[in-house]
Amino acid sequence: MGYYSLTAKLLLVPVLLTSLAPPVLVDANEVKLLEHFDLREKALNVKPGDVVKVIAPARKSPDSALPLIKNYVESLGLVANISENIYSDEDAFYANTDEFRANDLISAVLDDDVKIIWCVRGGTGSIRLIPYLEAKLPTKVNHKILIGYSDITVLHLYFEYKYGWQTIQGPMLEAIATQSYSPTSESVLTLEALIFEQQEKVCWNATKLNDVTANNIESEIVGGNAALVEASVGTDWEVNSKGRILFFEDVGEAAYSIERSLDHMKQARIFDGADAVIFGDFTQADNTTLMNIVFDRFAESVSFPVFRVTGIGHGSVNIPLPFLTHTEMRNVEGLDYELCVDNIQNYSREYSNSTDNNNNSNSISGHQFSQFNFFAVIIIGLYHSLY
Repeated sequence: MGYYSLTAKLLLVPVLLTSLAPPVLVDANEVKLLEHFDLREKALNVKPGDVVKVIAPARKSPDSALPLIKNYVESLGLVANISENIYSDEDAFYANTDEFRANDLISAVLDDDVKIIWCVRGGTGSIRLIPYLEAKLPTKVNHKILIGYSDITVLHLYFEYKYGWQTIQGPMLEAIATQSYSPTSESVLTLEALIFEQQEKVCWNATKLNDVTANNIESEIVGGNAALVEASVGTDWEVNSKGRILFFEDVGEAAYSIERSLDHMKQARIFDGADAVIFGDFTQADNTTLMNIVFDRFAESVSFPVFRVTGIGHGSVNIPLPFLTHTEMRNVEGLDYELCVDNIQNYSREYSNSTDNNNNSNSISGHQFSQFNFFAVIIIGLYHSLY
C-alpha cells in the first residue's frame, strides 16, 4: 500500500508543478488578428427587401434631403428605416440630442431585421455617443454593415473595438441622394457593388514615400479621418495598429496641424507594431506643398513603409474602403505598388474587448487566474488525500 501511495505522489509532483507554473500568455492583439482572418465565413447576403437603418449620429442634412434619401435606398430594392424624429432643434450643434442619436444607433445595432446602418452625413458629434453605447450595448450582437466616413470614423473604431466588425468607409446618404456624388460615379457604383457582393475587392495604385523594404504586405486596414483617429488616443476604443495598416485622410486641415497629430500619435506609441501607414486624400489643405513635406518627413522618421493613395477621402472621388478585411500591398511591375482590399463578410461572434489594445497584453485575466487557482487546489487536495 505504501509503495502505491509513494508512486502516486511522485507522479503527481510534475503535474502539480506544471499547474502552478504561470500560463503561456498570448498577445491579445495577435489573438484578435487571427480571429479576424479565421472567422470570415459567411457572405453578406444583402437582398431585396432588407432593411437599411438611416441614422444621423453627427450633424443633420437639410430636411428636404430625407425624402431623397428614402427614394435612393428604395431604388436599390432595400427598405429605408428612418426614425420619425431623426432631426430636432433641441441641440445647437447636432442632428438631435446625444441620447436620441445614441438610442437610434443602439436600436439599429440590436434590431436583427436591420442589415445595413448607413449614416446621413458626418460633421461632428459621434464621439458623444460612446458613453451611451458602452452603457447599453451587450457583449454579443449580430454583425451590421456600417457605412460612413469623416466623423463616422469614431463609430468604425468603436465597433471594431467592441465587436471586431468589418465596416466600410464610404459615401454617405445625403451626398448620394443630393447627387454630390453622381449616381453613376465610380464612388457610388463601387459601394453598391460591395453591398450586393458584385465585387470581391477594391484596388488602388499606391506610391511608397520611404526607402523601407516592402515587397508584398498582407494585413488589414484600420483608421479613417486623421483628427478622429487621434481623438481615440487614450480611450478604451483607441485605434489598434499592431499588425495592421493604418490609414489616414482629412479635410480642411493645416499642414502643421497634421504634423502635430502625427507627432502626438508617434509619442503615444500608436504606430508601434504597425505594418504600414497609408495617407489618402487631404483635401482643402492650407498648403499642398507643405502637406507633402509633412508626409515625407513622417515617412523618413519611421521604420515601416509609408504610402500615398488618391481617391479615398473628402474629394470628388471617394472610393469605399473596407476596414478589417484581408488587404494586400503588392509591388507590381510597371507601377509602384497596388493596394487591394477585400470586401467585408458577415459574421456573428462574441468579441472580447476587456483587454487594453496597447498596454495590457501581458497581464493575466481574472478568468485565467481563477482557472489557475481552481486546478491548483484540486491537485493539491488529491496529493494530500494520498497520505
